[in-house]
Amino acid sequence: MYPILIIGGGPTGLTTSLSLSHQSIPIPHLLLEKHPSTSIFPKVVGLNARTIEFFRSLGLQEDILGVSAPPETVSQTGWYTSLAPDGGGKGKEVFTRDAWGGGVYRGVYEGVSPIPGGYMVCPQIRLEPVLFGRARKRIPGGVRNCAEVLGVEELGDRVRVRVRYTNPRSSAGEEKGEEKEVIEEAKYVIAADGGRFVADALGIKMQGERDIANMVSAHFRAPISLYHPNLHALITWFIDPELGGSIHTGFMYHVGPYPSTPENEEWIFACALLPHEKVSGFDENAMLERLHRTLKIPGLEVDLKSISHWNINAIVAERYRSKGGRAFLVGDAAHRIPPWGALGLNTGVQDVQNLVWKLGIALNAQGTREEEKLHRWLDTYEEECKPLAHHVAEISLSDFHNVRSLQAYLDKTNPNGYELRVNIADVQKILDREFCALGFEVGWFYPSCDIDNEGARTRHGGQLTEDSEFDITTYHPSAIPGHHLPHADWVHVEVVVPESGPGEVDWAELNEVENNGAVLVRPDGIVLWRFREPDGVFDKAREEPGRFARRLLGIDGRDWMVKM
Repeated sequence: MYPILIIGGGPTGLTTSLSLSHQSIPIPHLLLEKHPSTSIFPKVVGLNARTIEFFRSLGLQEDILGVSAPPETVSQTGWYTSLAPDGGGKGKEVFTRDAWGGGVYRGVYEGVSPIPGGYMVCPQIRLEPVLFGRARKRIPGGVRNCAEVLGVEELGDRVRVRVRYTNPRSSAGEEKGEEKEVIEEAKYVIAADGGRFVADALGIKMQGERDIANMVSAHFRAPISLYHPNLHALITWFIDPELGGSIHTGFMYHVGPYPSTPENEEWIFACALLPHEKVSGFDENAMLERLHRTLKIPGLEVDLKSISHWNINAIVAERYRSKGGRAFLVGDAAHRIPPWGALGLNTGVQDVQNLVWKLGIALNAQGTREEEKLHRWLDTYEEECKPLAHHVAEISLSDFHNVRSLQAYLDKTNPNGYELRVNIADVQKILDREFCALGFEVGWFYPSCDIDNEGARTRHGGQLTEDSEFDITTYHPSAIPGHHLPHADWVHVEVVVPESGPGEVDWAELNEVENNGAVLVRPDGIVLWRFREPDGVFDKAREEPGRFARRLLGIDGRDWMVKM
């Protein structure tokens, strides 16, 4: 019987495997993935600073950086009527702005994280092979492809999973290889299957807005860079009233490989179906027709690699943990979020970071008097992550509606457009919610951790506005319990102490403690407690965590500290 069984081998599932292998005492586990290889469609693109920090802690930052887009190619976003040649120039530009830590935002992004640039763009077809290769090395034989889960059943102290393993085809003429069904058992199951099976099997329903728009995407190869007027733009939005404008006209972004040339560059084009169009009739020919109609590049040769149909949803699971307590949902299995703001995968990675260290503690307590209490303590995963997912879904959905609402401003054929364009500051503020959302990318927090209610007295260090709304665009560093430990430079000596240099942020001031105060931080980087008083702080740091563990977990603090 495995301690952990992961269902799903996409980015979230593979990150879960890597995190389990990276614990101080690596946790044995099995990962099951239905498909024979990593994703062939480049869905995910943006990785924010919190996600990259976690990947760095797993030793992955340099590998991911090596397959990510050069920062100068993803520093802006722009709106265009098309990419058609216009006299001696190229496509007609409507509006361009800096985004994702590029241009005017570079200094702000770099100041909140040790990650260079504070943001990376890495399409899923580039990211997954890195995660897959590392996961297989860290747990040989523990990552299994061609493994379809057919059933999940909780049996008190364990979970039984029925799996159909399919061997690769032995010859080109065979449709399928040899199949066999096997029963696997585990103490806990982590569902990272994108909501395709496990949630339904466990009777967990999704709540929220479904089927908001019917979308179709194309992954293609074409020399777009020869015609694009701005090679700094990651996302190119198209405005054509004849096609309905906004997402009906479509948007496009590059997906590598990096570095790329006109001969090998790949792109994604996506658009919403028009009212008269049906999914069943939107085949490769229809997609090529739409693509040429939107881009308007004469004679463009397009190598269409694949098309994908999908719906925009903003839904969150009613529970993150099964009724039997032995299965947990992470990533898209727990929440399916509109792509606006690129928060889906980033939220899934935070799910993993929150859950895995807690599972490690619970598993280490097996056979002790604290086992049952720590098993119940795992409920804190849902208590902390589910409210955040609801908030992320709301913000992403709002970003989607904002893009639609800006159609009149961006469409220069609209007779009312001039008045709207005059008030460009308001438009920029709306767009900042998606393209410079630093406050939400790194400033999120878990209110339930703030058991002394410090945040209520300070609006969580300013991260909440006077109207109690989340400040999406500005990050307010805070060491209030439940917040992520703010970034500051450190120097390692016998006792770890902060050092401030010219122009650097003072660590004690940033964390609102005295120079010899202390901050207690969880393994996932979340502040658990802080000690402001200078007198005897290290004696207190040895004594107080035990009391705090009893207060939080209802267990013996000394046992808890040993298990940490």
